[in-house]
Amino acid sequence: MEMTREEEARKAYVKLLTGQGVSERMLVQREFIIIRVSAFLKDIPCDGSHYRHAVDRFIASIDPAEIPSILPVIREFFSFWVRDIKAIAAMSQAKVFNGSTPVTMVTQDELFKHWYDLDKTAMTGHETQVMDAFEQVTLVRGFEPAVFKERMRMAKCLLLSLRHISHKQSHSYRQMVDRNLPLFNALGSQHTFLSVSREFYYFWRGDMLKPQTERVHTSPAREMAMAA
Repeated sequence: MEMTREEEARKAYVKLLTGQGVSERMLVQREFIIIRVSAFLKDIPCDGSHYRHAVDRFIASIDPAEIPSILPVIREFFSFWVRDIKAIAAMSQAKVFNGSTPVTMVTQDELFKHWYDLDKTAMTGHETQVMDAFEQVTLVRGFEPAVFKERMRMAKCLLLSLRHISHKQSHSYRQMVDRNLPLFNALGSQHTFLSVSREFYYFWRGDMLKPQTERVHTSPAREMAMAA
């Protein structure tokens, strides 16, 4: 019997993890996550937009406490699902699959303090420029005032969390999103935060500060792999 796209991708993912020395316990945990999310991927078009929508449906069906541990696996699996060999090779070389978490985790109390101290935290000139650009784009989308304010605060929270990251690479960005996620789980706004984090990546990286003719046009597949 011919394997489905999800089964084929899961087999390739597990094979690579095994080759990189990931523990049996971690293999079982990750494979179980993929089996669960695969139910939402069945028969959908193979692109980043549909993958994100499927992931959103999956996340809405699970315990919010699971989300921080599940998201990295879902991001890794995307490149296997779309059969992006170059992305898989790049992640393998960057040792994304070794299960380590280089970013220091913080307590929920520290996350809440960071959130409530946002208005008292001064931004640099460049940070202000980034936030102004994001504000202009967000304003056009016509959010209700309370929603607009919340999204802007989330972007600022993420930007200030990232201010000590010297190399603007997607892996570091995703780790910082995961680092802050428990705060928004507790606030009941994790889906909004994940949406903001996807949009804000290009502002943080600087793409949206360039003239239109100089901006890097990123494919939907790469977009999801970078900032899901």
